[in-house]
Amino acid sequence: MNGKHLLTYSSLALGIAIAMNSGAALAVTPSTPIQHVIVVIGENVSFDTLYGAYKPTNGQKINNLLSQGIINADGTPGRHFAKAIQRQGFNKTDEYSVNPERLNPYSTLPQPLQTGILTPSFQFLSGTPDSRFPTTLPNGPFQITKYVPYGSPNSATGDPVHRFFQMWQQTGGDNKDTSLFTWVANTVGTGGDNGATGPKPSDTQQGGELMGFFNMSQGDAPIFKQLAQNYALSDNYHQAILGGTGANFFAIATADVAVYNNAGALAVPPANQIENPDPLANTENFYTQDGYAGGSYVNCSDPTQAGVSSILSVLKHKDIKSNCTKNAFYLVNNYDVPFNVDGTAKALAANNFVYPPQAVPTIGEALSAKQVSWKWYTAGRDAGDVLNDELYPLVFGGVNAAVPAATPNRAQVVAALTYQQTQSVVYNSIGDPHNASANVVKTPALRDHLKGMETFLSDLKNETLPAVSFVVPKNLVSGHPGYSAPVRYELFIKDLIANVQSKPDLWANTAIIITTDEGGGYFDSGAIQNLDFFGDGPRIPFLVVSPYAKKGHVDHVYHDHASILKFIEYNWKLQPLSARSRDRLPNPVNDHDDYIPENQPAIGNLTSMFNFGDETKHTHDKD
Repeated sequence: MNGKHLLTYSSLALGIAIAMNSGAALAVTPSTPIQHVIVVIGENVSFDTLYGAYKPTNGQKINNLLSQGIINADGTPGRHFAKAIQRQGFNKTDEYSVNPERLNPYSTLPQPLQTGILTPSFQFLSGTPDSRFPTTLPNGPFQITKYVPYGSPNSATGDPVHRFFQMWQQTGGDNKDTSLFTWVANTVGTGGDNGATGPKPSDTQQGGELMGFFNMSQGDAPIFKQLAQNYALSDNYHQAILGGTGANFFAIATADVAVYNNAGALAVPPANQIENPDPLANTENFYTQDGYAGGSYVNCSDPTQAGVSSILSVLKHKDIKSNCTKNAFYLVNNYDVPFNVDGTAKALAANNFVYPPQAVPTIGEALSAKQVSWKWYTAGRDAGDVLNDELYPLVFGGVNAAVPAATPNRAQVVAALTYQQTQSVVYNSIGDPHNASANVVKTPALRDHLKGMETFLSDLKNETLPAVSFVVPKNLVSGHPGYSAPVRYELFIKDLIANVQSKPDLWANTAIIITTDEGGGYFDSGAIQNLDFFGDGPRIPFLVVSPYAKKGHVDHVYHDHASILKFIEYNWKLQPLSARSRDRLPNPVNDHDDYIPENQPAIGNLTSMFNFGDETKHTHDKD
């Protein structure tokens, strides 16, 4: 690391060591009545996809597809449907552009595809047409549940592309022109670095699925609707990083971005792992080097790097700093975390798409330094999460049939393989970002805070939850399109809230924060604030469920994932994690009822969603 990073990280590590070893530090009294925060993180749905047709109660204002007249309450195109029209694009040069030229509209929306849908035989479908949807969808948002009933056994739909440079092109950074969401997805998909069966210029495996929405005015997502009516909903909460799951989970834990390093010093990644979003010759927009098995790092301090200058020019025009350290290659797309569940290190190599152990400060370390209790519960970490999962007997049957009868210690081999294969499906590895921290994983007292769902349920039953809990459900109940669906995440949330409310003493001082990691590449109409090179990204659902949440309130204060950390830091009197982490930013100032702060870059600390019955300031305590 350069000197700036080393100073920040070593200071935090020293503080943790003192707190853990001296016993001198005292636990911090919360600044609000909230003594327990439970952060629940599902996956991959934008605000308009889930709440686009929601009608708030109590005369509250909301910014969504319905309120803008883009759709009608019955899901049909509204009087302002053209605001969400999708156009063809055109790159004027052979270099990546954040703002390609807009051309003619699509005559109809491309037919949605089945990309990423998991079959009952555990095979992922690729870019084949989804015959449940017509080929003549109007060019704009469409109601998914006119064709696929909400909550049906086969309710999974195709998985839109959700990667960094793609989202920059789709949104232009600020989402003032939303007309290229479909064109970008259709021209590049998830990139060419995805193996022989992955996207190609002639078949990017993306259709119109990203324009779908659920209709709360027609009975979809009833639990999410009920929660919004009875607690606090934000219509201005954003994914922190443009792109996908890994980068956004990392941001939830750090308000920052993972960086390539060698033993803690900044280094250059293998050449095949560096992003190159310049279009291939003779293609509309198919990136040269991009994909889950290829380009994912970017040196955004160097404007000569592919794709960088176009983004930096947007930031320069708005006088926004990039937050890019010189010679740092940042991970802007999904690679796996560097440690296994047992704490052993994964191999790093050009063809192993694993990022190196990180020294970026985490919220867990900061809480431990102040002796504030915390745990990050990722379903699949505990043995019971795996052994009791509904998939386990199915996987066992397949493994048992495949292992030869003469195999030595056959029963143990079958059991080990069954457990390993089931865990690989259940456990969201990149949703366990503290498992990327070298300090957390290599310090037993810190690594002991990383648990599974079995432990969470036990802690909840025994009312021994820590002050701060992060909860990541199993992959198949996360709501992720393709292999899950929002209804499964919705039911998970319902059970979790019911379990907390069954403990009156716990419920009385708890805030359950419900969100997703990112928007999954789905269309969203909300304005975006440029905070730095990495984001923000589109809006995503966000609820505060608590006795102190403002009932039926729709909050318009600008928030993103760092806001969760800002609330935790405000409540337990912690400092921002580092000199570059987003939690250092001020709270928004708005003299008018605007969605973009006048003092940008700025993000809120969630206190505007609570009613504590006092004059609690909506500011971040930095004293």
